[in-house]
Amino acid sequence: MEPIYPTQQGEALRQAPAPIGTAEIRVLVITAADLLSRERPTWTITEGGRMILARDLTKGEYPQHEALLTALPVIDRDVTRGEYALRLRKVAEELAAAADQPVPALAGRVAAILRTARADWLAIQGARR
Repeated sequence: MEPIYPTQQGEALRQAPAPIGTAEIRVLVITAADLLSRERPTWTITEGGRMILARDLTKGEYPQHEALLTALPVIDRDVTRGEYALRLRKVAEELAAAADQPVPALAGRVAAILRTARADWLAIQGARR
C-alpha cells in the first residue's frame, strides 16, 4: 500500500480557522480604541491609518479583517486618534446590543460578513469528511 501524502488543498482545509462572532469583533474594536487613546492620542489618524490598524489587529485574516473594517467608521475628515477612539467605543456599544433590542445596522452588517464566513467554514468542514 502506498503512503498517503497530504495535498496542498487538504492541508489548507485542515488549517482553516474556526468561525468567529461579533463578540470577537467588538473586542478588536475596543482594543483599537485602547491603542489609539494610549499612543499619541493628539495625532491625526487618516483613512489609511484606519486600514493599517485593521490589518495589524487581524493580521489581515479573513473574515476578521473584513468584519473589522466594516465596524471601524470611515475617516472622512481630520480627526485625532483620541477622538476616533471615542467613536470606536460607541461602535463597541452598538456591537453589544442586548438580545431583546433591535439589531443596529452596523452590527447587522458585521454579522452578515461573519455568517457568510461561517457558511464557508461549514462547507469546508463538510468537504473534509
